[in-house]
Amino acid sequence: MEYNIINKGEWSTHLYTCDTESCFLSCVVPCHVYAKIKSYGKSKREYFIHLFVYMTLYVSIQQLWYSQQYLNAHMCPSHLTDNCFSITDDCDSHYMVVDDLLSSCILKNNICVYDNTSCLSPKDTKQKSLAFLIVTLVGYVFLVSLHYTIREKMKLKQIIGGNIIEDIVAITCCPTCGLAQEYREL
Repeated sequence: MEYNIINKGEWSTHLYTCDTESCFLSCVVPCHVYAKIKSYGKSKREYFIHLFVYMTLYVSIQQLWYSQQYLNAHMCPSHLTDNCFSITDDCDSHYMVVDDLLSSCILKNNICVYDNTSCLSPKDTKQKSLAFLIVTLVGYVFLVSLHYTIREKMKLKQIIGGNIIEDIVAITCCPTCGLAQEYREL
């Protein structure tokens, strides 16, 4: 009985090799590159399903991140006061309630007054911020797992060697470079 030993090869290009098509597409429309690799040789229906899943996940992560930034930018300062006018120093670290709305204290003409725009309660903001962070991390872990599955698929198809640590570093630290490298293997 004869056995053929298959030597595992290497990627045809380096992770950081830059070419116009793969790098541009991976940066601008990573959902297209992911769907094309995932559904390679299959129906257009599968392509659109993978495109939709990746796009939904990617946009959700971006929206959660922007919501987190909005909460942090509009959070009230740390100290509640009855009156901004009585504060002589450190005006920016106080807020007050005006007509049932929380308003930050600001300096205007060297006088501490309340801001016309409302701010968000520090307690509520911290709870929402933590929830956004957890959901964002879960989404990012799922996105990394999607990248890992297509990287493994490409390695099996092209008989490419490597280890799990190298793959995880590649898809976590530079997911667009990983997608571009996999795209070049098609």
